[in-house]
Amino acid sequence: MPSQKSPLRALFSIPDYQRLWAIDAGVGLARWLEFRALAVFAFQITGSAQLVALLATARMLPYIALGFAVGALADLLDRRGLLILTFLGGTITSLVLAVLAFTGVAGYGTVLIAAGISGLIWVTDMPVRRRLLVEAAGHDRMASALGFDNATSHATRAIGPLTGGIAYQWLGIDGIFCLSAIIYCGCFILSLRLQRAERAAADAAPRISLLHLLVPPRELLQNRMYLLMLGVTIVYNVWCFPIVSMIPVIAQKDFGLSPAAVGALSACDGIGGTIGAIVLGFLAAQRFLFRFYYFGTLAFLLVLAALPFHLTAGATVIGLLAIGVAAACFSATQYALIFTIATPETHGRATGFLSIFIGTSIVGFYNTGFLFNRFASADAMLIMAIEGLVPLIILGVLWARTKP
Repeated sequence: MPSQKSPLRALFSIPDYQRLWAIDAGVGLARWLEFRALAVFAFQITGSAQLVALLATARMLPYIALGFAVGALADLLDRRGLLILTFLGGTITSLVLAVLAFTGVAGYGTVLIAAGISGLIWVTDMPVRRRLLVEAAGHDRMASALGFDNATSHATRAIGPLTGGIAYQWLGIDGIFCLSAIIYCGCFILSLRLQRAERAAADAAPRISLLHLLVPPRELLQNRMYLLMLGVTIVYNVWCFPIVSMIPVIAQKDFGLSPAAVGALSACDGIGGTIGAIVLGFLAAQRFLFRFYYFGTLAFLLVLAALPFHLTAGATVIGLLAIGVAAACFSATQYALIFTIATPETHGRATGFLSIFIGTSIVGFYNTGFLFNRFASADAMLIMAIEGLVPLIILGVLWARTKP
């Protein structure tokens, strides 16, 4: 009898899954390469933790401004075409920024624009690329498909900062923009090779009115699990995720590390996230998705609360590895939850409305920069953890009352 394929082999036997996975790998590498390199560059020319945090704010602004619109368009238009336009725009803008940097014009304003462009590309990932990924893999393999996809995202989160620190040290900021342009061009080519079958499904779907494009579906706003998901999303993006923007600051201010060493330290949470996402890819079941989502956020905050009591380079490595595993529990289940809570015709709008709450990290980045400018790093981290634990515990009580 023929042997049954492993989940990983079965997924990678699907051509479109291979292409969409490769796009995730490329975008993730460019995203985190830029994230660390631009943060190091900004801190060196400004010496301000708040201005470093502002770069992360610029990345998240498109979530609030365009998240729902992008999600709604993903329900209405050809998602393959949206992906092609995204990477064509990313390639062109990265080339323009590389020319500006090469001619010596690059300053803080240039990297602020680069961060905003990165955010525009980032906001299309969940409603467009991940939806295409799940459609290619099939609903039955959704947990594995998203788990392995997230493992790749976390792996690039480890590789990107490391290569970003080294590339910035060797090539400068213009080299970073050139690398981004090359990566986005590769993703553009892969997008062109995606099958066009999805367009026929879009044509068969009921037509969406302008009101549907502007207002979230009522059934979502009345779904208690969806509302709890939005609450946990706010906690994670305000009090968990922003700490990653301060790793270059902690590494340079508290530990005195070089740019390459900053990248190596920043890679630790990505390594932990890769391990966690791979495990989830094999073990995650649909009925446990929200548990991973909630307890991953809780574990993140508990590690963040414990680390300040022994803030050394070695302890930070261990803490970032643990934070990476916790972050994987959150991120690897996010779109799967949307896919199970929302109806097929509202998936894009459900992710788009969620994007607005992901965009609350703008508040988190401002709060993080404020705390790190006015307190020692250890005190700032402890305050952040306490601020996040209070609303998360309240959400846990509400969840306990919601569960049957």
